[in-house]
Amino acid sequence: MIEYKKHIILFFLLSILVSNIYALEGRPKMRRACLDRLNSTLDLFWFPPTDNCGSFTSFSLYGQEDNFSPFVYFKSYNVNTNSLQIGLPNLQNWKFYIVYNKACNGIDSLFSDTIQIDNTPPVNMDLDSVSVDLASQKTIIGWSQNGSVDVKGYLVYHITGTNAIINNTVNTSYIDNGVRDPTVSSIAYGVAAYDSCSNTSLISASHQTMFLQQAYNQCNKTVTLTWTPYIGWPIQDYIIYRKINAYNFQQIGTVVNNITSFTYNFTNFGDNLCFYIRAIRLTNATIFSSSSNVVCVNTNSITPSKNSYIAKASVQRNYIELTLIAENLTSLKKINIYKSEDNGTYSLWQTINSTGGINELIDNSVRVQTRFYQYYFTTEGPCSLIFDTSNIAKTILLNLDMINPGIQNLDWNNYSSFIKNAEKQELLLLDNPNGTRSSSWNILNTFSNNIVSKTDNSNFSAQQEQLCYCIRAIENNPSLLYPRKDTSYSNIKCATADPIVYFPNAIQINGFNTTFAPKGIFLNYEKSSFQVYNRWGELLYETNDVRKPWIGTGNNGEFVDQDVYIYRSIIIGLNGKRLIFDGTITVLK
Repeated sequence: MIEYKKHIILFFLLSILVSNIYALEGRPKMRRACLDRLNSTLDLFWFPPTDNCGSFTSFSLYGQEDNFSPFVYFKSYNVNTNSLQIGLPNLQNWKFYIVYNKACNGIDSLFSDTIQIDNTPPVNMDLDSVSVDLASQKTIIGWSQNGSVDVKGYLVYHITGTNAIINNTVNTSYIDNGVRDPTVSSIAYGVAAYDSCSNTSLISASHQTMFLQQAYNQCNKTVTLTWTPYIGWPIQDYIIYRKINAYNFQQIGTVVNNITSFTYNFTNFGDNLCFYIRAIRLTNATIFSSSSNVVCVNTNSITPSKNSYIAKASVQRNYIELTLIAENLTSLKKINIYKSEDNGTYSLWQTINSTGGINELIDNSVRVQTRFYQYYFTTEGPCSLIFDTSNIAKTILLNLDMINPGIQNLDWNNYSSFIKNAEKQELLLLDNPNGTRSSSWNILNTFSNNIVSKTDNSNFSAQQEQLCYCIRAIENNPSLLYPRKDTSYSNIKCATADPIVYFPNAIQINGFNTTFAPKGIFLNYEKSSFQVYNRWGELLYETNDVRKPWIGTGNNGEFVDQDVYIYRSIIIGLNGKRLIFDGTITVLK
């Protein structure tokens, strides 16, 4: 080993001597040796000597595996290159030198200096700050130049579970124009330096943007700001900035480092307020700062609604339809509807969220045949402010009293609840109780708004067992303030005629009239009944459906003798009226 070291020392002394003798050629200078550890590939770079006399024909590469091994010859190459790539047998910390053959004297060779594989990355570094740009609302990442001699560039990382590289740059700042959005969440970044051999420093400690949010309280006239803390260096203070409308940002407050909220009290509605937070670090008289995203709030003034009204309260079948109108483009939040039965006390029936316009509602909790109902509503804005109160709308309750068929007395409560009053009232007639506003009603009479009773003399017919009535109130024509014309209906009341019935007085077995049963109109056949007896009171036939006639047979199923027989019948009318009949029926043969 001592002898080996003597040879090394002699080698360097000779190389110095040769370089002095042949200074015009100059000595080759090694630049760097880079090893790709994935495939054991070496990239070697150097500065070649000056070949003044064109005597160099080749150069040879020598390598030493470690400090305890001799230099070994690798290969010779043509002189017209200043780099090469070779595969190494292992990943040891190799040293290399090259020898150019021959110098201008044609005898001596020029030896380079030795170089060791560069496994040393640049020194670890840190970010100066990550900050959200006020104008673009994109993140700006900044850092100081790495202190190592060999630094080729910088890698910018999005710090996540996989630490994705988002940029490779030679600069010391980067604007992140990618998909990451600091206005919706806090984002973490890191940076690392790499050298000419792609040796990379460790990723710096992450720095994380501040994410600012606002909560606007119109009632208290406050804007509460909350933000995530800046992560990356110790915070001295947070400074709060605000601008009003198109003016510049101004500082409005400061909080200490452990506070991440601030409440701003404003005095006037109608301004657009924008805010951002700046974190401050003061160290060794150097100020670092980082800005959050910007949040804005429009403090629109409270605009009360007015001219609210109920367009109609109309009965349909067994429920009530309500149409409520409230102004748009106001600060309206809710509508509170109040209800009373007949002339009783009003109580809150329903509250709905509404910003105005037309609101259609259905009230199923009603007894429209025996009660009328009244409604009104209030409009409510922010802070539980009641803006205005509508008119009172009252449904029409129609009553019917049939004195005799053809004399039907009708009365109803006046519908005076249209906001523009009623243009007219109409008495409608239909032959069934299932009419709706789309039915083909017969208009019996038209009245002015002050009429509330009528006697109708319409008569029943065999084809019309019921006379059904309804009152329809029609509003006055639209106006600029109330551009609608609505219609309101009452409940439907029906009159049903008394049953009209007669009984045959004879049947002829095997003749023309062979059966016996009551005949008539307005009968409830399924609820009516009759019995037939012989002169000794023996029951011969009985039925609870008078559509099933007696055919003249007795209990034994045989036809009875020619004689006079007795019947008894209970007839129920469609209107529920109950009639009892007794008589005789003659059976002929």
